[in-house]
Amino acid sequence: MPQRMNVFQFANSLCCPTLKLLPLVILLGVLATPISVHAQPRPGAAADEEDEDPALKPRPESLTTKDNVKLSTFYFPSKLGKEGAPVILVHEWKGQAAPYLKLCLTLRKAGFAVMVVEYRGHGNSKKYTDRSGKEEDYNISTMGRQDVEAIVRYDIEEVKKFLKVENNAGRLNLNALCMIGVKEGAILAGYWAARDWKIPSVGRIKQGQDVKAMVYISPEKNLNGLAMNTAVTDANLIRLPTMIVAGKASPQGSEAQRMGSRLETVKKKLSRGTVTGFELTLPETNLSGPALINEDSTVIPKIVAFLKENVRISRTENPWIERSM
Repeated sequence: MPQRMNVFQFANSLCCPTLKLLPLVILLGVLATPISVHAQPRPGAAADEEDEDPALKPRPESLTTKDNVKLSTFYFPSKLGKEGAPVILVHEWKGQAAPYLKLCLTLRKAGFAVMVVEYRGHGNSKKYTDRSGKEEDYNISTMGRQDVEAIVRYDIEEVKKFLKVENNAGRLNLNALCMIGVKEGAILAGYWAARDWKIPSVGRIKQGQDVKAMVYISPEKNLNGLAMNTAVTDANLIRLPTMIVAGKASPQGSEAQRMGSRLETVKKKLSRGTVTGFELTLPETNLSGPALINEDSTVIPKIVAFLKENVRISRTENPWIERSM
């Protein structure tokens, strides 16, 4: 009798070039649908994905920002509950969520909850409502600094609000938040993390300072007036565990080396000579961005290992805290 392929077995089959081109929302729909294959079940295999709590299944989520922009996001819940550290993945400018399925599924399998947002003007988040109430399409070629700042201020912040709800439901630990930014997304992730770290607690109510690790992949120098250097040298972010990944022969390779060298020097001064929580990874390749993540077999395992090593959860280290909404 034909057996059903679970989410992760199907994800492993995504080496098919045709499937790689499918939008992530379609792939998630396929992943949620049982597929018959002629294969014997693995000894000790877990129950079918369809028997899993719906709240723990990978799925698309639609969010609406404070300034009334509808965002398309994709959520990969952790099965570790309050022991699960969340990850916000910010894709590159003119990019979308689809190329990051492999990274998201691998992080989820390692215990992380992952959310990738298609911020305004990108992917399926291309519409906005103007002052007259008319729905319009974003034009990426005319989007400027004000739009980029809105992504930081509203779009990524809306993702955090969603994660607050998941935190209070006991499905993740927001106090152990990790950020992954790709190319220009590294700038956006850095600026948002710096902003979040400037939000103090009010009495016993924790509001910000949730980011506990940064991963910059193929970081670009600038995005419409926002500089990568400003984010990476922020006084609060410098103290966080930080990983920089770039193809050594890629367009971002030399800048990543320079940025890593500078960051390592500052960390040495802060820790009086001993550098911990820092990793500069430069594979011998000219690949960058999502191609580097998906085609260099060393990158995803190193990202997962870095986050697991540097973001721990216990009663004394990044403990779970209920959040005020």
